[in-house]
This record gives sequence, C-alpha cells and structure tokens, in this order.
Amino acid sequence: MNKELYHARWRLHHATADLNYSLECFGDHLSEQEGYPSEVYGFDAVYLYLSRKHGWTIKQCREMSMEELRLALSIEMKGWLLPKDAIQASNPREKQDC
Repeated sequence: MNKELYHARWRLHHATADLNYSLECFGDHLSEQEGYPSEVYGFDAVYLYLSRKHGWTIKQCREMSMEELRLALSIEMKGWLLPKDAIQASNPREKQDC
C-alpha cells in the first residue's frame, strides 16, 4: 500500500471521530436546553430528543447511523458551536497522534 492512501484513511477516520464527538457534545447541549435529568446526556439525550420531537421510538433512534442522526438534527445544530472545554479536551489527542 502507498503512504498517501494510509494518510487519507487516517484523516477520514479522525474526521469521522470528530463529527461523532461533536454530535455527542451536542447531546449534552440538548440535555441542558430541554431540562433533562442529569443522567440523560450525550447520545442518550439525542435519542430522547428525537423520540419526543418525531414520535420515533428510542430503539429506532438508536438504530440510526451517526450520519442519519446528524441529518435529523441539522436544523437544531445550525449555528451551534462546540464548547471551549470540549475543544480543549480534544487537543491532547491531536498532538499525540500527529
């Protein structure tokens, strides 16, 4: 295999991980915004929000891919920014991986 292909794969997988991390952090935002109990955060908050908004079951929401979840929340996520603490928490990983 060639080095360029490995590097492209590495970038793709890290970009996907970053998108998933951002979605989970958005779940924390939803939990606060919707006033969910403190034990409902991250992806659980995403599933609960979509279930309540669209009438989908939690099981249906859990079966959705990350891309489908991001699409379903695209309007809610418009203009939302990752909190500073969430950005800072991700920086050590990047420095170690490079």
